[in-house]
Amino acid sequence: MICLAQAGEPSTIKRAKVDQELNQRLPGGVETEGNSMRDPEQHNGLKSVASTSGSSHDRREKLGYDELPKEMNEMKIKDDNKRDGREESHKDVEAAVVSGSGTETGQIVVTSFGGRNGKPKQTVSYMAERVVGTGSFGVVYQAKCLETGESVAIKKVLQDKRYKNRELQVMQMLSHPNVVQLKHSFYSTTEKNEVYLNVVLEFVPETVYRASRHYTKVNQHMPIVYVQLYVYQICRALNYIHRVIGVCHRDIKPQNLLVNPSTHQLKICDFGSAKMLVPGEPNISYICSRYYRAPELIFGATEYTTAIDMWSAGCVMAELLLGKPIFPGESSVDQLVEIIKVLGTPTREEIKCMNRHYTEFKFPQIKAHPWHKVFNRRMPAEAVDLVSRLLQYSPSLRFTALEACAHPFFDELREPNTYLPNGRPLPPLFDFSPEGECSSLPTPFLSLPLGCNCWVEILQSWPVHLTSCCNGSFQNIRGSKVHETKGKMGDGEIEVHQGDDTTVLLIYSMI
Repeated sequence: MICLAQAGEPSTIKRAKVDQELNQRLPGGVETEGNSMRDPEQHNGLKSVASTSGSSHDRREKLGYDELPKEMNEMKIKDDNKRDGREESHKDVEAAVVSGSGTETGQIVVTSFGGRNGKPKQTVSYMAERVVGTGSFGVVYQAKCLETGESVAIKKVLQDKRYKNRELQVMQMLSHPNVVQLKHSFYSTTEKNEVYLNVVLEFVPETVYRASRHYTKVNQHMPIVYVQLYVYQICRALNYIHRVIGVCHRDIKPQNLLVNPSTHQLKICDFGSAKMLVPGEPNISYICSRYYRAPELIFGATEYTTAIDMWSAGCVMAELLLGKPIFPGESSVDQLVEIIKVLGTPTREEIKCMNRHYTEFKFPQIKAHPWHKVFNRRMPAEAVDLVSRLLQYSPSLRFTALEACAHPFFDELREPNTYLPNGRPLPPLFDFSPEGECSSLPTPFLSLPLGCNCWVEILQSWPVHLTSCCNGSFQNIRGSKVHETKGKMGDGEIEVHQGDDTTVLLIYSMI
């Protein structure tokens, strides 16, 4: 479930090694575990960025890299392995695990739930089978319900009155095919009168992290259809979490993305860092695992948006395509160095968008590395384009989750003859619920007559939403008539196309 990021070296040691490593380190060249996969073609372009060739331009660029850690050290960016008092003042960190709080194999826990609002009270017994995750939050173990034989995951978290724990509150609001399901919860106490919250969740056996590692270990890249499947489901879940629930996850990473290995349905888990962001209300910037942390968080921003999740999603997508993390920083300073090596030096305007307090700092001018050189030459152009739209310095310029779902990179998933490599059908991808994911759409979208057969699509490079309803469920596929009619409709207007056995309603709403 959760895998803690390894602690990096102290920034002073890192700065001493920067000059030596710039000619060797590539984005994605460091992983938290195991051996990293080396693909000479894949990273050939990145090697040229830090090359010490004879040209004066290359030498100037190299000197610019050398100056980056120094400049950022003057900015007093806090290293992420050093806690400060500001975090506790916000009361916004996860509960800590205490010694001996793990659950032994074979231990049986008996609890009851229900008995309110006319519902019968039920007693259930869980037998712990194995620990599947540990971290600062506590422990997650797989258990079996003795009454039904069902496997579940139980997350056991120490309750500390000094800290807020929003996870249960957030989980109770969530109901989505790409979000792990909350079954119920209960509290338990120890002989030391320590109180634990036990959150009972559906058990999903695999993670995107382990799936990616599988291909890395055999020196292969993940099949592109799996990348499409996983990233689409991440974005669909984030659209629901952001737009419908109004919550920011704040810790999107491969370890928090569960996958059913048979159906390849993905579910986001671990809402221990999730929070409903309120405009004007400060938040802690030390949030999200380092490799997937948006630059505004590194810059210390406390008023950020759900765009930090979209940056994390872009990092996950790039990692699946590369076979390793794209920004493998060993500290907060080094993380920003890794980002600048790919995106180039942020402009004054971009820095202001991330944190207005840092606009006076002058960074060495590093040119952005072309995205087509970050990936190998065989990478689909649509994949590269989507990554580039998610990994933007300015939070407002990043794709939203809904915009990402409509990107052409996912067109293959919309084809009726697309199947999994094992021949099985794709998991449900486009069963959008009008009462759920689409409930926040403009009024004209909500007045569609149910029972008609229609299509929904968000057009790219055009400021309109094209939406529809198919037998009460929303679909997301492309259609040729969309391109014939775009630009002819006004805000909220409806166009009807009659077919042999199909009536298509096209509703346009200006963004």
